[in-house]
Amino acid sequence: MDYISNDADLTAKLPKRIDSNNASDVDKELFTLIDEHGAKSVTLDAADTEYISSAGLRVILKLKKTITDSKIINASPEVYDIFSMTGFTDIIDVKKAFREISVDGCEIIGKGGHGTVYRLNGDTILKMYSETEPLAEIEREIEYARNAFVAGIPTAIAFDVVKCGNCYGSVFELINADTLGNLLAANPDKYDEYSKKYIDLVNTLHTTEADTNRLSDIKDLYNQWADEMAQLLTADEIAILHEIINSVPDRNTFVHGDIHPQNVMVQDGELVFIDLADMTYGHPVFDYMGMALTHVIAGSRAPQRSVQIMGIDYETGVRLWNDLVKARFGSLGDDGLKKMNGLLTAFGMMKFTVASAVNKNNPQQLKERLIGISRQTFFPNAKNLIGAVKF
Repeated sequence: MDYISNDADLTAKLPKRIDSNNASDVDKELFTLIDEHGAKSVTLDAADTEYISSAGLRVILKLKKTITDSKIINASPEVYDIFSMTGFTDIIDVKKAFREISVDGCEIIGKGGHGTVYRLNGDTILKMYSETEPLAEIEREIEYARNAFVAGIPTAIAFDVVKCGNCYGSVFELINADTLGNLLAANPDKYDEYSKKYIDLVNTLHTTEADTNRLSDIKDLYNQWADEMAQLLTADEIAILHEIINSVPDRNTFVHGDIHPQNVMVQDGELVFIDLADMTYGHPVFDYMGMALTHVIAGSRAPQRSVQIMGIDYETGVRLWNDLVKARFGSLGDDGLKKMNGLLTAFGMMKFTVASAVNKNNPQQLKERLIGISRQTFFPNAKNLIGAVKF
């Protein structure tokens, strides 16, 4: 039996078949390895396994009873079905083998901090994550999407996880769907229709209670990002960020983390969220600061950035932002709206300030340039944001 041992973690490769003819041999060999290496966790690699009988299942059951921290990986669909039908997927963690696909020639319909979205065909799209994204993070995003969908938030649900080279991807069934950004750019005459639906989608998100046992608090994430800026910011600057973050009122509603028109798909006229890697719970201001950054701030210095990020021109992005703010805070009147717009834009600069923690692959020169801008435009008045959120 081929194996890899790393301290107390043992990975053993299962044979092509496990049945009454060889189950006792597999049992003896496996438990000999466990004893020899003092294994505390065991991973069984089923990549080569084509069949497992009830005799083989009894070996797996014995393993799980002996080593609680046990799991099976790379199970073929056929072998996974055996585990599923016999109830073993409720006893031990079983992971399917990942289908290998190619994106050669596929249309790119969006790019983000976590990966690239491709159209595989008219029925399905693929979000291919960057090589640095671990599988656990991808599976977590899929789980977040399911939780949001069950709570009543329109989200695209992945039905398969695949591999493309060294990268993982999530496949979604979105028949003839396109991003909101692409549709806004192609159909300017439908702006009012899409704007209203976009606003309704954001409002649904921010008025839906989240399961706080399944999601993280957005403040924890921002405080983590602030601490990760230690090589670029002074201790006093980081302390100011923490004060601002912790002064925001607590909420238990969903926060997407990266709302913009390229992270919203349109299918049959319905808008659904994608890219839920940063989904948390907390105050909506954390989403509004992100939208201020993508809709207004990012394109203010370089308008082409609006097209790169959102798929729409800078003017349309600002218009969409103003519609969002007016829909949410219209009762404040013109003067109140102007002040709120300024407040949210100032908060947007806070997310700009921690951008190098959010996008860890930024080159050092870019990180230093971004911090230089923050020291000119954000930090001089940053203390005014402490306790400034009253809604």
